[in-house]
Amino acid sequence: MRNLSHIRRNALSSVAVAASLTLAASVAAIGTAHAAVKVTITGTVSCAKFDDSTPKIVTITPKKGTVGSDETPSEEQVEQYTIKLTGIPNSGTTVTAKVVCEDDEGDTNTYKVKDVPIKKPANGGPVNLNLPA
Repeated sequence: MRNLSHIRRNALSSVAVAASLTLAASVAAIGTAHAAVKVTITGTVSCAKFDDSTPKIVTITPKKGTVGSDETPSEEQVEQYTIKLTGIPNSGTTVTAKVVCEDDEGDTNTYKVKDVPIKKPANGGPVNLNLPA
């Protein structure tokens, strides 16, 4: 009898260890899937729809992650910008881009582009987003 109970205890111990390892692997996989990454967004921004206006600032607000912005030189109606966002989920998110344009007299006009999908490219390079999109 003693041998049979010893075998039963060993079998139960093995099952418990296997279940624990399976659970730990599942939790690790879930944690990795939700890890946050940095995403760089570059592109051009245009204020051509407003007479004599140039881009002053571009702000990108992700649904999940940290807001980023870039001030442009405000010399031309179309300017280059680069924004680095942090806290973006590996699976991606959507963003709203807000552009503030300013004319020679200091008057401002604003436009938004909503629900733009953003995900870090597989090659790790920047995401290209030209505004208006």
